[in-house]
Amino acid sequence: MLTVFERSLWDEAVGGRVLDLAHLLRRYASRDESRVQIVVETVFTDHLDPTALLSFSGVKELGRASAPNGTVVWLADKDGEWLIAALTSEHEGVFHLMGTVPRSDYRWRRVERWIVGAQGISRCFLNHEDFLELGDQLSSYGAVEVVTISSRMRDGSSLNRGFPARPDSRRPDHREGIAEIEDRGGSVRTLSLHVRDTLDLHVRRLAGATYNGGSYLVFRDLVLRRLEAAAGTRRELLSNRARISASEKLRPLTISLPASLLRDAEDTGDVLAVVGTQPNLTLAVFHRNPYLHFALTDEQDGSNFDVLVTREDAIDIFPGFRSSASSLARVSQLLSEAFGALEIREQPGSEPVSLYDLV
Repeated sequence: MLTVFERSLWDEAVGGRVLDLAHLLRRYASRDESRVQIVVETVFTDHLDPTALLSFSGVKELGRASAPNGTVVWLADKDGEWLIAALTSEHEGVFHLMGTVPRSDYRWRRVERWIVGAQGISRCFLNHEDFLELGDQLSSYGAVEVVTISSRMRDGSSLNRGFPARPDSRRPDHREGIAEIEDRGGSVRTLSLHVRDTLDLHVRRLAGATYNGGSYLVFRDLVLRRLEAAAGTRRELLSNRARISASEKLRPLTISLPASLLRDAEDTGDVLAVVGTQPNLTLAVFHRNPYLHFALTDEQDGSNFDVLVTREDAIDIFPGFRSSASSLARVSQLLSEAFGALEIREQPGSEPVSLYDLV
């Protein structure tokens, strides 16, 4: 059985009404049999409704309803019925995939696998600056406190910290929490925040957020807007990057790492290992030591890239003559997650590189 909140979401979609999370939470959350938790992952596509690209493998689709600003799909599996919705945003091609099953539930893990396996859907990688800006904006509503923070350290290990509320001490704010991780040479993966008297939420590196309670309006108007703005920026960064001619200036992307992680051939071998284990990606190594250069081809859509490591704290990706936004997002985020990147950015315009220079 659907919860009261899910049923109201379905009825709104069937009735052709705009899906307003804040309105639905305000009207129906207090009547639900359990506390409503909203799990959101923000993605971008080539203008297509992401629910049309997901496989929905392992579940039964009971129905589908279209609203002016999104699609709701009614699903069923061995543990019952549940919904997944795709809501449009103010940014072209950017959508919020949302549900009410906990993120730790195997059903949302299944949703994440559908997203990863779908061709044409890209997840948005948040830079540290995105976390900082979100915290800064939330601070206008109340003191922002870090409840938990998880990170990836320079040696590949994880660091998870929790800060219980205590009368004799205060929790760090978002800037203090992130600064501590950066000082240790790590990168933030998840951040649970308590905004005093306003909001409790969990934010994830791959543009996701969980509403755990508090102001519905702040979650909708600030948190979701911040995520979709980041996704819109990434979509613009990764789109239309394929080379047109051999004489044009190259426009590589740089993955900035938190420390000098790629110091020798053994370290750069980890880059090859990360990429080499991925399905539908093939590589050809041109140079191995002292710098790394390999060509990468995405067998799903033919996208091709040159990947170079010439600095200890960065990985450069040079798009080829075919480079889709979804493939470039997949490759850049794969490497960013593996090495705990601080950001993905565009290099300033580069002079053309000859085959001799690359090889």
